[in-house]
Amino acid sequence: MAVTVVDLSRGHEFTSKLLRVLAEDGLKDDVLSVLVNNRSARHEAVEFLNVLASSSSIAPAFQRARDILGESFISPQEIAEVHDVNYTRAQLAELASTLPDKEVLQWARDNHFVVVAGPPREMSLLRVRAVDRKLFRSESGAWFTQNYEEFAHCDLVGTGWLVISKGFVPDSTGKTWEEQKDLLADNERIPNVAEVAWFLTTYAKVRSTRLFLRTWLRTSSVNVVGESVHIGYFAHAHGLSIFAQSNYNRSKSLGIISARNLEIAP
Repeated sequence: MAVTVVDLSRGHEFTSKLLRVLAEDGLKDDVLSVLVNNRSARHEAVEFLNVLASSSSIAPAFQRARDILGESFISPQEIAEVHDVNYTRAQLAELASTLPDKEVLQWARDNHFVVVAGPPREMSLLRVRAVDRKLFRSESGAWFTQNYEEFAHCDLVGTGWLVISKGFVPDSTGKTWEEQKDLLADNERIPNVAEVAWFLTTYAKVRSTRLFLRTWLRTSSVNVVGESVHIGYFAHAHGLSIFAQSNYNRSKSLGIISARNLEIAP
C-alpha cells in the first residue's frame, strides 16, 4: 500500500530528517511559520511541490530528446524561463507523453530540424508578438493588425510539439509559391506565420541566436487578397518583419522552411 503524506506526518524521524535537509539547503527559519499562518502562501507552495514531483517523471523524457538533439531541443521549462508564460502540471505531463518518438527525434537531428514546445495556449501572430514585442520590428500597430487580415488573428500555433527546420528547404529560394510547395516531402508541410514567429522568437530567447537575419520565409498564411505572408529579416538592429507579396515572386532571398507532420512516419 502506498505511503501517504498523513502517514509520514506521524513519523517524527522522517519529519526531523526532512527539516534538517531543507535547513542544510538554505531554508530560512521563518518559512515554516509563513506556511502555517498564511493559507495563500501554503497553497502556492503545495502547487509548486506537486509540479516538482510530477516533473520527476517528465524530466527523463525531455532528457532523452536533449541527448539526441542537443541545442535543437527546446523544452517547455526553458521557454517558461525566458517568456512570460506558464505551463500547468497537466500540460507538462501531456507534452511529456506526446514527445515525438526516438525515430522522429533522430530524423529531426539528421535533417537539421528543431523540436520546440508550443505555447501553453493557442496563440495567433498578434499574441506571439505580445509575449515579447521587442523582438518584432513593429512593436504595435502595423498593417496586419487590421481585422480584415484574418491570418494574423486566426492562424494559430498550438500547445503541442513543433518540429520545424532550422534553415531553408534546399533549393527553395528564387522560386514561386507553387514551385516551392513541390519541394516538400510527404511528411512535411509549410508552417503558418504564427508557428514561424513562435519558433524564431523562442529560439532567439532560449538559445540567444537569431535565425534568418537577412532573408525571408514564405509561410502558408495568406493576406486578404491571397498573397503569401512573409516573415524574416531578423537583423540584430531590428526585430522580425512581416509583409506580403505576390505568390509569383522569385526573390533569391525568399525561401521556405518546413514543419514535420507528426502523424506520418519518417
